[in-house]
Amino acid sequence: MTIIRMSEKGQVVVPKSIRDEHGFGNGSAFAVLETRTGAIVFRPVKKAPKMDLVDHLLQLKGLVIPERKHFCPPRT
Repeated sequence: MTIIRMSEKGQVVVPKSIRDEHGFGNGSAFAVLETRTGAIVFRPVKKAPKMDLVDHLLQLKGLVIPERKHFCPPRT
């Protein structure tokens, strides 16, 4: 277990080994949750997809997709 401390400004630093392991960098977003037992959990927030499934599939070579009739934005 690693113990971290909060700064006077309320900032906490995620240890480098954890940042490297999970690919966290400048601007990484986290949701802060409090459990029923009082534990505080920092959960990484996934980035919204830049393209929907059809756009992604269109990038695959040799795949033919019929003309699009409907547009459905990516789920968040």
